[in-house]
Amino acid sequence: MTDPRWVGRSYETAPYQVTEQSIRDYMAAVGDLRDEGELVAPPTYAMVYGFDAYWQLWSDQEVALDVAHLVHGEQQFRFHRAVKPGDRIRTTGRLTAINTRGDMELVTFELNARDDEDRPVSDGEALFIIRKP
Repeated sequence: MTDPRWVGRSYETAPYQVTEQSIRDYMAAVGDLRDEGELVAPPTYAMVYGFDAYWQLWSDQEVALDVAHLVHGEQQFRFHRAVKPGDRIRTTGRLTAINTRGDMELVTFELNARDDEDRPVSDGEALFIIRKP
């Protein structure tokens, strides 16, 4: 069981430089072949600039999530603006809840992404389910 005293712990990523190539590579990887007008990152690209916040949580030895038994339960995003080449985005992740339900642990992690001018880009929330071994 993850100690609930870690609720509120936060992690910040270094600024992520969005490039045209990174958007195109991501689109190719997910099968998004559109090529129309101004290049804008698809919504799921939020995982590219936000991933390091997740990684910091998963690898935090003090929090010690049992990632070997972790299942990604659900995820949602809210977007404030489109992401385009040239953007520099930093993401803050915050552990907001640790609850037990039966033999499972439910861990909620919120994300907040902002640009270099501190304007909101996207917000998200993920629910991780950790099953007892």
